[in-house]
Amino acid sequence: MKTIHFIYSENPYQKMWDTFVYFESEAKTKQYLQEIYEKIDEKNGYKLAFHNTSKFIYFIKQAREYFHSAEKSNILVKPLLIYYGMMNLMKAVILTKDPSYPSHTGVLRHGITTRKLKKSNYQFHEDEIKIQKEGLIPLFYNLITQQPIEKIDGQKFKIKELLSLLPEILDSYKKSYDEQRIYPIFFENEKSHKFYLPIEILSHYHGNKNEVLSELNLYYSKKEESFQFVESNNPKFLNLQLVSNNNEENFHIIDHPMFLIDFKGRSFLKPILESRFLLPNLMIYYMIMFNLGMLCRYETELWGEIIFSFSSEDMYIINEFINSSLRTFPNLILNELFQGIHIFK
Repeated sequence: MKTIHFIYSENPYQKMWDTFVYFESEAKTKQYLQEIYEKIDEKNGYKLAFHNTSKFIYFIKQAREYFHSAEKSNILVKPLLIYYGMMNLMKAVILTKDPSYPSHTGVLRHGITTRKLKKSNYQFHEDEIKIQKEGLIPLFYNLITQQPIEKIDGQKFKIKELLSLLPEILDSYKKSYDEQRIYPIFFENEKSHKFYLPIEILSHYHGNKNEVLSELNLYYSKKEESFQFVESNNPKFLNLQLVSNNNEENFHIIDHPMFLIDFKGRSFLKPILESRFLLPNLMIYYMIMFNLGMLCRYETELWGEIIFSFSSEDMYIINEFINSSLRTFPNLILNELFQGIHIFK
């Protein structure tokens, strides 16, 4: 079970990046990698860590420079810089789970594609991303989720669908499209397993609250625990709780794939509805930024029209997404590297 860590600072964003400095010590990084690798290959843990330490450090250092350059850059080139930073951070995570990375040239591909020819009336939110069988994204998915690549191979996603799954831009998404796919969760208190969901979530379940309960229990891996309804006098909310059949107290719903936590520590529920939406948010951020990066690099005129034309419907949500990516993506990477939830306040 992942632990939530609250780190208080006058400058939370700077404190987040300062945490990455831990990995710029060769001795600390070697020790960190050795402890991980010994769980994978007990006999060769030291050797593997020695071999990968410099590579890991440079992934982190270069990513940090890309992000810092992006902060100061014009939006005309900002997505490309962020994308390269994201790619290096993801490679660092992959290296902690696959000491042989890159084991062959196939894993060096992007692993995702976008439509090559853009329509004359192009709209960013209607563009499509397709996941391929080989490359960075499918490898990352396999290593992070422990699920076979075949589960996502060939899957297609509209940008709008992916944007709808990010809690950090929920308000912006609602303003842009007058709809939502994720909903805030309100807990009775910090340690409580009782929580409330806005009744509007039923619009995704044909108005049937039992379908919500069924999906929550279907996708929860701990079969000794289950979700149940609790009677409520408030018609605006569904009242639920997580119950342990073993009377245990050391469980937390944070491990459920339908539950999300943003970088401020706020909780949300994501109706799955389709198994293809069971994607880590790190992947979702990367896939959307890949699309923006490719527009920025290869469709320069179109990209200029999108960001500088007053007629573009997408500029607001693009700007919100880019700003969120600068703050959220490195935080999600830290969570993965340290196997915990880090909330910088």
